[in-house]
Amino acid sequence: MSAIVHVVESFGAGTLSMVSAIANAQSQDGHQVTVIHSVREETPAGWRDLFVPAVNCIHLPMQRAIHPLNDFRTGRALFKWIASIAPDVVHLHSSKAGALGRLVSLAWALRSDGPRWFFSPHGLSFLQRAEGRLKNGIFLTIEKILAGVPVTFIACSKSEGEEIRRHLSGNVVVVNNAVDLSKIPQANALTPQSPLPTPRRLRIGTVGRVCLARNPEFFAEVASKMASDSLEFVWVGGGEASGEAALRAAGVAVSGWCDRAAALAQLATLDIYIQTSRWEGLPVAVIEAMAAGLPVVATDVVGNRDLVKNGENGYLAHTPDEFVAHLQALSADPALRRQLGQQAQAFALEFYSLTPMMASLYAAYGIAPTADKTPKETQ
Repeated sequence: MSAIVHVVESFGAGTLSMVSAIANAQSQDGHQVTVIHSVREETPAGWRDLFVPAVNCIHLPMQRAIHPLNDFRTGRALFKWIASIAPDVVHLHSSKAGALGRLVSLAWALRSDGPRWFFSPHGLSFLQRAEGRLKNGIFLTIEKILAGVPVTFIACSKSEGEEIRRHLSGNVVVVNNAVDLSKIPQANALTPQSPLPTPRRLRIGTVGRVCLARNPEFFAEVASKMASDSLEFVWVGGGEASGEAALRAAGVAVSGWCDRAAALAQLATLDIYIQTSRWEGLPVAVIEAMAAGLPVVATDVVGNRDLVKNGENGYLAHTPDEFVAHLQALSADPALRRQLGQQAQAFALEFYSLTPMMASLYAAYGIAPTADKTPKETQ
């Protein structure tokens, strides 16, 4: 049995989905798993239910913004927890936990008996297009400095791995994000009782938090340009007030926050899935949409471009007008929607299930996939 610690500040959305999936699988494989985490505004109230009972969760307040004094205190607390647990592996997730954890790892740098350290960015901070060149340059400089710490990067997509090698470090392995495919419902549009075409309004939508990274203003512009009695634009999720206001002003139906089961049920009612992200690592929501059998139109950014293959399972686009052109073509052609949706589903089933992801992760860690579960003799 190996002891594995996950450290995550970005405790919501896709990062939380991936951390819970990984931690649960590792625990069920017989390993001792601890998750040291913060809680954000977007952290769901029932987050503990996402983890199996055997996963030990430790709350450690971490701030997303840089705050030297608080960061020092948090780093000291993190050091104490890791020293007391004495894990074989420490896996850091997203920017803030990655920065704090890499600095803490220096305490073990000259020791041969310390844990092996890994860092998954889940979307590189310096690729955040909305932040501007100056701020992105600062993010890149910080990452270049931290890249000198001997920690192995784990990229969640091939394109993220290429960016890490280009800008930061050659010490990187790619472990694609994945989903539990058994929990993804089939899109209603692909079921036999839902013949195409249908008399109802065509539903075009996305699933996720309304936030800067997901670019709700871009989504709203696409919806405004395509306003029609035959189309319904839907955003399954809630979040930042300004983003929600922009969506509603464009006639988009915003569901507000809902739990995973409800979100997946809403996903199944869509006909076309769109992802207007400014940046990504490898979007879990897009994998889920593909697994449901939906064609996808997405921005041509890191992560999205690993999943969406033009004309095969969807389309990549750069501008609202390009989105509109692809969506109009799909809206007018039920057979094309079905064809691309079926090909998207086959693609997700072949490459993005949990089994290959966990095998790749264990190989990166250098530990056996399944722990020895033989019970110890009692005296």
